[in-house]
This record gives sequence, C-alpha cells and structure tokens, in this order.
Amino acid sequence: MTAASAPHPVLRSLFTAWTLPHDGPPWAPCAWTALLNLVIALVLTLTLPERPDEPTLSGFLGHLLVSQAIGLTIHSLFHWSGRWLGLNMFALPLALRVGYVLAVGVAGTWVGYSAAVLALTGADLDRVAVVLGSASRHLVVIPLFWSLFSLVLFAAIGRLRLRQLAAERARGDVVRAEREAIAARLALLSAQIEPHFLYNTLAHVRAQAGSDAAAAQRMLDALIAYLRASSRNMAQAVVPLADELASVRGYLAVMQQRLGPRLDVRWEVSDDALSASMPPAALQTLVENAIKHGIEPLAAGGAITVRAARDGAAGWLVDVLDTGAGFDTPSGRPEGTGLANLRERLRLALGQDASVVLERDGGVTRARLRLPAAAAESSRP
Repeated sequence: MTAASAPHPVLRSLFTAWTLPHDGPPWAPCAWTALLNLVIALVLTLTLPERPDEPTLSGFLGHLLVSQAIGLTIHSLFHWSGRWLGLNMFALPLALRVGYVLAVGVAGTWVGYSAAVLALTGADLDRVAVVLGSASRHLVVIPLFWSLFSLVLFAAIGRLRLRQLAAERARGDVVRAEREAIAARLALLSAQIEPHFLYNTLAHVRAQAGSDAAAAQRMLDALIAYLRASSRNMAQAVVPLADELASVRGYLAVMQQRLGPRLDVRWEVSDDALSASMPPAALQTLVENAIKHGIEPLAAGGAITVRAARDGAAGWLVDVLDTGAGFDTPSGRPEGTGLANLRERLRLALGQDASVVLERDGGVTRARLRLPAAAAESSRP
C-alpha cells in the first residue's frame, strides 16, 4: 500500500473513534467527542436566546460546559458499559442496539446536565432543582432525538469503515501478490546460474585423479567449500557481501586450481562494506564473466581484483577488475544472458537505483555493482 493510497491517520482515527477496535491513539475517541461537543455548543449559542433568569446557563461558556458534560458523560457510559458488560454496540441486534443507545443517551444527558448545572450555579441545590424541573421535558425529548441521530451517524460511519477496510484488504492482496510474483521471479532467475562450471570442474578432477591425486584432492576440497557457501546463499533473497565473498572465494580457489599461474587474485575489500546486501551470486556472476571472457581466452591469463568500499551515504560500490581480454576480441564479453539476468535480479531485489556497469579502461575491464543503502537495508530479512 502506498502512502498516497492509504487514508490519512486523522481520518482513520475519526472513522473508528466510536468503534471497536479503535484505529489510532487511545485518547483520540475522547478528543473527537470533545470536538463534537464544541460544535454543538457553538450551534446552541447561535440559535438559542439568552436566559435572563439564568445567565450562567446561556452564552457560549455555559453551553460549552453543558455540552462537554453531557457528551463526555455519554461517551464514558458507552465506554465503561462496554468494558464491564462486554457489550459491542455494533454487534447487537437492531432492537437491542436502539434500546441500549436510548438508555445510555437519556442517562448520560441527565447525569451530565445535572453536573454542569451544579458547577454553573455554585452547587446551589434550590437553583439546581428549579433548573432541572424546567428542563425535564427537554432532557427526555432531546436525548431521544439525539440518540436516534447518533444511531444513523454511527451506522453511516460503520459502513464507511467497512468500505475502507475492504479497500485496504484489496490493496493488501495486490501488494502480497506482487511480492509473491517478485519472489517467484527471483527464484527463477537465481536458478539460471551457469552450470558449465560444475561440469568442467568435475571433468578436471577426473582427469587429475590418475596423474596427480593430491591436486585432485585440493580441487575437490575447494569445490566442496564453494558449493557449501553457494547453496547456503541461494536459499536467501539477499545476502550480505561477507557471505557472497565466501562463495566467490571458493569459486576462485577452484579456478586457481584449474588455471594455475595463469590466474592471479587480489582482494581490496573494506570492513564496512561487508554488510552491503545483494542478491546471491551477484558478485560471482561478475567474477565468472571475468574468468570466462577475460582470463581464459589469453594464454598468459591475467589478474582479477575484487574491490568493495562504501560510496558515502548512497550505498556501496563493488568492483571486479581483470587484466584479461577486452571487448574487441572474438571472445570478448557481450551484454549476454548473465548480465541481463543480473540486472533484472538487482532491480527486483534492490530497486531501480541498483545497477551493474561494464567498461574498459586501457588494459583493465571493470564490472561495477552499485548497491543503494536504503534498498539494501529494507530488503534484509
């Protein structure tokens, strides 16, 4: 759900101010009730004439005190009767709901009005009795009409809330479906790792087994270390660079066994870059690309440097540099399936700011991963 499509928290709080459960801070229902009471006091002040016999009961301050006393008393009665009796007004049958609201409305009006009159008359019981007697008819009729109006208002708010919840559930279903689709696509793309490395390595071990058993043993040890790290990483949507390096070190150890002195490996990885997140096998794809298209085509081989460092607050830069064949040779590295696959996996896992760039500078080819910090942090499990 996007921020633009989600209802404002203030509206969410209003829609659920008098329902269970309430969506918002615990004080919000009382605040909305007090605001409603203020509106009623303003309406009464503008529509009712002043009472010369009881000036304290007329005017804005008098109406405000009466409105707040009645409104907050009714609010409290609904709240505590619901707590003590376990009643949910909206879950009651219609007839019981009408009776419950009328009873609470009349009782709250009498109690709240009596408390307000006591305060406004300075607890003069004779004046209180006179005021209550003159207002007794209004204290029965007005609460009845107000309770019926409240029922209609609450029903409308309830229907609006149900539509809101239905829309939120629909948006949530869409978001979940999108996430599941992304996860499935990531799994599919992750499964498209070049299998020839494993076949070639096993064939190399088989060829060495008869002539150099110790070399074959070292090759198998390096292969096992690589497979252990790689299989662990491939079970994750994103992995830290530290885990990815474990897999890449195993891969390069195997390739050093196969290529011997033709392959020189150098590491320039800062400690603060080890926490950078990336899709599994992202760095390995670049290293495999450097071996296949850069080192192996040259009889003299070359050097591979793995470099990783913080890129300020933006994220991290991870480079794979090789001194092998460039782009102009027949076996040069085109923008093939490996890099296209990697770009798609970066986009799905880390967003549009993640990228991979391949460039040639003099005799060095550089493949650069740009990993955005914010996306990497939010993608971690």
